[in-house]
Amino acid sequence: MGNFEGLKKGRDWMERFLPPPATGSFPEELTGLADDSRMVVPGALFILRCGTRYEEGHLREAVSKGAALLLVPELHLSSVSRRLGEWGASLPLCAVPDIQEATGVIASAWWDCPSRSLKIVGVTGTNGKTTSSFLTREILSAGGIRSGLIGTVWFDLGEGLVEAPQTTPGALFLQESFAQARKNGLGAISMEVSSHALDQERVAGTYFSAVHFTNLTRDHLDYHKTFEDYFLAKSRLIFWSNPDGGRPPAVVNGDDPYGRRLLERLRREGRECLSYGHDPAFDIHPGEVRITLDGIEGTVRIPGGGVHVASALPGDFNLQNLMGSIGCALLMGVSSDGIEKGIRSLSGVPGRFERVNPGGPFAVIVDYAHTDDALRNILTALRPLTAGRIITVFGCGGDRDRGKRPRMGRVAGELSDLVILTSDNPRTEDPGAIMDEVVPGIRESGKDFIREEDRKAAIARAIAEAGPGDAVLIAGKGHEPYQILGKTKTSFDDRLVARECLASLAGDAKS
Repeated sequence: MGNFEGLKKGRDWMERFLPPPATGSFPEELTGLADDSRMVVPGALFILRCGTRYEEGHLREAVSKGAALLLVPELHLSSVSRRLGEWGASLPLCAVPDIQEATGVIASAWWDCPSRSLKIVGVTGTNGKTTSSFLTREILSAGGIRSGLIGTVWFDLGEGLVEAPQTTPGALFLQESFAQARKNGLGAISMEVSSHALDQERVAGTYFSAVHFTNLTRDHLDYHKTFEDYFLAKSRLIFWSNPDGGRPPAVVNGDDPYGRRLLERLRREGRECLSYGHDPAFDIHPGEVRITLDGIEGTVRIPGGGVHVASALPGDFNLQNLMGSIGCALLMGVSSDGIEKGIRSLSGVPGRFERVNPGGPFAVIVDYAHTDDALRNILTALRPLTAGRIITVFGCGGDRDRGKRPRMGRVAGELSDLVILTSDNPRTEDPGAIMDEVVPGIRESGKDFIREEDRKAAIARAIAEAGPGDAVLIAGKGHEPYQILGKTKTSFDDRLVARECLASLAGDAKS
């Protein structure tokens, strides 16, 4: 991150943005901000982020490292105060009812509300977030707004692409990232916003200029417990209120039933919004469009006209991503020329419908599809583009929503000609037990399948089975350069493994 080491705040800032101390008085100045006790520096404000319990060791470490002020949940005020007394520490304490929301708001204030100086376009949904955020970034940049990216695969804060630490970073890191983008002269950020981030208030204090909903299908129910909870978490972005009370306009996929629910409420509340989808009644919809394995070309209708689309991204689901990103660009004032130029400039997105052997006798495609809906989308898109068979290699992640396992098996069986069931990231679960839960869904389809726990062997088997005109889909991990076995990450990239198998096959053919 950039050089913010000299950033300090005095009493006037504390009196403006922090609640009055419940014990003690404000220090003369603060030298830093941290919600991780390992990052505390002498003179810092330490934010004790926690739920119904807190780790005493984190509190003790922050105190021992010289924190000058503590911000704690009201729930733990008396307990923390008592602990400080026992340790002989006379630190001032501030308390707030919602520590998670307060963290984002205070972080924004610490870096002088950086998102207010940027055009932040937030995209949420189960599938399509990454591609949509890449597209929006390209279109805004082509339209004259120098733009960065915060997403699952990459960050770009104006200094080039770097690997992303997580889908949506913590509140402190996020606001510092906005400040770095502003410092680097960016005008906009295209940003994925996960349901976890919304539920945990990681984006609190952020000013959004536009928000985008792609779709909603089953995922993350290990965290959200019910599908309605998951929907409500996503909805928070679409009905976002900025810190100044303003409400960003929304772009919503009307093809999705949950998108239609959102559109009904947005219109009922008189909120500015653009709808997109295949029906000509939507604000943004396809005109004459041709979709091949090489991409999408044609016309997309927009209010008052149309834009020509020439994209390297194939599949009908990518047509939806294009329409959503066009909507975001329109809200940001980008011209039709800028939209067309931006779409042309994006050659692909890592691990999203990524063909690893362009021009080969059969297609080998790697995709991140790790839900039944995402798998259905890509297989449905592949079918009309494939003259021969579709061979699908996939598995399901461990320590995640178990309910989607048979559903993914059913989709793979119904829409593939041959399924090779394998491991994904089993994590701490037994790989064989995960596969056992997928098998009933495949069997419901009535299709034969091959079971191969070793993912590299499964990919090799699929490529060896393929013939001219076939398509091999390797689904589930996409851009990930690792496999998680137990609690250990081992190097594994579906794309590299597929290329190795193709090279080996070609070598065997020559010999």
